[in-house]
Amino acid sequence: MRNETGLGLSTNTLRSIAVTLMVMGIAFLAGGLIWDMNGGPSWLHAFTWVGGWAFGYGVVLLVSARRSALK
Repeated sequence: MRNETGLGLSTNTLRSIAVTLMVMGIAFLAGGLIWDMNGGPSWLHAFTWVGGWAFGYGVVLLVSARRSALK
């Protein structure tokens, strides 16, 4: 089943990408938090932004895939 997000990917592919992005986001956020608590460098702030983006976009893709599967 194709979705209507304009990406041209199947629903299962979108779900896989979404879960991967969410796991990557959690890993970046957790790693950044742990490293920052141990006195990490100032550019570590970029890791938390990337982790937040990856997790957030993963949630959006997962919701989008679910909504397109229900149509």
